[in-house]
Amino acid sequence: MDNYTEKDYVKVAVMYYDEGMTQAEIAKKIGVSRSLVSKMLIDAREAKIVEVFINSPSVFTTKLERELEETYGLKDAVVVDTVGLTAVEVKRKVSRSAAKYLEAYLKKHPELKRLGISWGETLRHAIDYFPYTNHSQLHIYPLIGGMGNEHFYLHSNQIVQTLAQRMRAEAHYLYVPAMVSSAALKKELERDATISSVLNESKQVDLALLGMAPLEEGSTMTVTGYIKLEDIKRFKSLGIIGDINSQFFDAKGASALEVNQRVMGLNLEELRQIPTRLVLAYGEKKAGAVRVGLEHHMLDILITTDATAQAILAHA
Repeated sequence: MDNYTEKDYVKVAVMYYDEGMTQAEIAKKIGVSRSLVSKMLIDAREAKIVEVFINSPSVFTTKLERELEETYGLKDAVVVDTVGLTAVEVKRKVSRSAAKYLEAYLKKHPELKRLGISWGETLRHAIDYFPYTNHSQLHIYPLIGGMGNEHFYLHSNQIVQTLAQRMRAEAHYLYVPAMVSSAALKKELERDATISSVLNESKQVDLALLGMAPLEEGSTMTVTGYIKLEDIKRFKSLGIIGDINSQFFDAKGASALEVNQRVMGLNLEELRQIPTRLVLAYGEKKAGAVRVGLEHHMLDILITTDATAQAILAHA
């Protein structure tokens, strides 16, 4: 501020912020360069002559979104404001927000041809809020097997069917369980032409919709009976943090667990090859698993809540 008075800075700020003049117009008006006007505006803010206030309740969640994007190199982040809401209201609001985001994303990217989806309660609720639209160019694939009588509504094939109906898209199904009894059986099933065809196509999707969960009782894998309480204890002793598409991972974002070799679906490295991976995950218990996923580039779009975002960033 050496060569200009405070009033000079105020004048430039009034013309820019109050009158809506461009920096080029101000420069011409007062007879200086555009770069000098830009510097004066920066100096005015640093000197507290100008303070910008964003008058919107969305400012808090928007700042969290930007911090997530910048910290973890995300393509996008959506943080849902849940202050004062009950658990039921949070679930409803997050599900609606995720469905709305997906619809907007597909409209912005009409070139997308293949969509993949995992399984679980969080994704199930979001898909149930997806509007009836027309995306007839889309082929929708399960990223993991989807057979079984228990909690069938959580299975990938059921979610694929629901989403395809709402989108008027073409559904493809993977008629195998999410997990089989041995790696040898998995290899045997993968020799089947129909199964291998769907698995290979699912690796070529443009966008993957995924959930992410901590290692705890109540997760999709435990609810559906694929892993037991004693398995959870053993996995934790081996340093397992959570799972994505039922592939368990540790704090380094990797895992050599034998159980991963029995999952009928895309593994961690195959998921990383998908161009865009959208994870819908919320709840402070999930923050640790999601943070590891972010640190190790398992996702590039995150939809979560304000509380979860704060918990993630608190240890970034």
